[in-house]
Amino acid sequence: MRVNCHAHSRDINVTSREWTVRVRGREGGGKFGGCSFVKSFLASALIVGLSGLAPVSAQTADEGEKVFGKCKACHQIGEGAKSRTGPLLTGVVGRPAASIEGFKYSKSLRAAGEAGLVWDAETLDAWLTDPSKFLKTRLDDKKAKAKMSFRLKDPADRAAVIAYLGTFSTAAMDVPADGFCVVNNSDSMHVFITETREGARSLQELNVGEQLCSSSTGAEDGIVSVFESADALEGCSRIIPVGSAEELIEYAEFDRCAWGSHQS
Repeated sequence: MRVNCHAHSRDINVTSREWTVRVRGREGGGKFGGCSFVKSFLASALIVGLSGLAPVSAQTADEGEKVFGKCKACHQIGEGAKSRTGPLLTGVVGRPAASIEGFKYSKSLRAAGEAGLVWDAETLDAWLTDPSKFLKTRLDDKKAKAKMSFRLKDPADRAAVIAYLGTFSTAAMDVPADGFCVVNNSDSMHVFITETREGARSLQELNVGEQLCSSSTGAEDGIVSVFESADALEGCSRIIPVGSAEELIEYAEFDRCAWGSHQS
């Protein structure tokens, strides 16, 4: 069976013998989307281990965890994290700005996100130094303003907390050059599947923060899918390029999942 799914603003043909695919993606992206898969065969999927995280200074990350104590009044991160006064920060490194579904961001931060702002070490450092000043510069708008007034003045504190945030992100994953990965950054355990163009399929129940990777031979992309549980017959999926990782941020319901890339 051959189907078309929108991914990264282009059509990609995917062949699968044991999956029925309903195309729900929208070219050009969106918070929810991709292809929704109806599971017709799961029991024989191969269970594989998880890949390790890319090297991060344990000392720096530990120091960052202590610094993050200053952020806990507004933010949560890790297993069971929810948005509070500020958005949840699980998976924030590598995520487009203002992209958590349902959170009320400032008008200026939404504009920056729509203009392509992605949180990385450099942008997070500038944001934590002075959020409103960062947005004024980024948007070239003297009236731009952030809701967050908190600042981290010490560069060492900023570097440490960014390293700590990175341990909860797909950016911290050691993605194989000939493969692709998916990480569970939602608020609960789900069943994940990776499938290569060659038909190799791997299945794993992933707790929050865990990841699943697969290798592919000669293909440009692969499929990652998520199901609410092992008994679920329907779930969400993404087509992602080899050499990259995708993160699940929220499983709302069948075919309404928020992914880190926010591309359909």
